[in-house]
Order: sequence, then structure tokens, then C-alpha cells
Amino acid sequence: MRRRALLSATAVAASTAALSGCLGDARRQLSGQILAHHASATLRPAEEQWVVGGLSAETNEYARAVLFPESPPRDADLFTDAYPRTEQSFDNEILNEDYENGFTLLYEVKMASEEAFVPLPRSHLLAEAGWTGWTSATLPMTMSRYEESELDEDEREAEELVAISVAYYEADRAPSRAEVTLYDEAGNRRGGGATATPWSSA
Repeated sequence: MRRRALLSATAVAASTAALSGCLGDARRQLSGQILAHHASATLRPAEEQWVVGGLSAETNEYARAVLFPESPPRDADLFTDAYPRTEQSFDNEILNEDYENGFTLLYEVKMASEEAFVPLPRSHLLAEAGWTGWTSATLPMTMSRYEESELDEDEREAEELVAISVAYYEADRAPSRAEVTLYDEAGNRRGGGATATPWSSA
């Protein structure tokens, strides 16, 4: 399973520190910060459903997002049997994050194979993670595109692909609702946004 990873805490913090102004300072003092700490993502053909209840070629949805404010039970059904588990797999990342100091986002987006990309947390002054209310947040993502030569044979032959991104955010609490927005490399808003709510086994 080929994956792309992003983010050092230092780089993200430096970008956030560049913000200034009384309003921004007041909001940070009132609500605290949300800092994207690290993330990883991968592509797969849409014929395979990897996330339980997630996207596939059979689903009408084109984006889906789930929040993990705390570690789910060890026996939770997060991924299907089709998902290739390893020590570094997404389920282990979700189970073993530091939930005393942050939360995790699982985000899926479906696309035509010619559009191949994975979404990774965006750190930009015009669109970065932050609070929009006492319990609501915005979590922007940026498209990281793949050249055709970077795709595996089954991905090149597939009509549609699904990207999975798992991102950990440092925050003093987890939101109960988050709007996940998608941007291209030029900073233009794209389709593929989703509303994330806390994971439930129900």
C-alpha cells in the first residue's frame, strides 16, 4: 500500500504563528487552536471498499468524513477485510493517537482515475483549520496529485478511485461537527467537501 505523508508540527506552527490581529488573537484565546500535526493518505480502486460504511464504486456519495474524539474500542469494525492491515496501517494510527491532546479525522473522497489525488491537511493563511463555533470547526484539505506514472496498474485501469486520508490534529478539545473542505494546489475551492461527525458503532 503506497502512501503519502505530510506535516511536521514545526512547519504548521510557523504558518499559524504568522497570523496576527486583535480578532485572531481574541478568538485563539477564547477557543484555542487546532493544529494539523501529521497525516497520511493513500489511493485505491473504488471497486474495493476499505472503510466500513465508506465509499466504493457502489455508493452515491463522493465524499465522507468521520471524527474520532477518542480512541475507538480495540475490536471496533473500522475497516473491511479487503483493507491490507500492517503495523503502520490506518486502524493502528486511529487507535493509538494521543487523544488527551487532540483528535483524528478520517476523510474519503471519490474521483475519476484521471483526477488521481489524495487529500492532505491544508496550512495556509487563507484557509486553515480552526474553530467556527464553540463545538464546530473547519478542516481544509489540499489535493496532492499523482502523475499517471505514479499509479499502480490496477489504479490506472480503474474507472474511479477512492482516496483515504487520516489526519491527527492537536487541540484542547474535539469538535462535535467539522466541515471538511477541499482545495486544489492553486487554492481554489473544489467539490468533495463533507461534514464530519463523531464515529459511532451504530
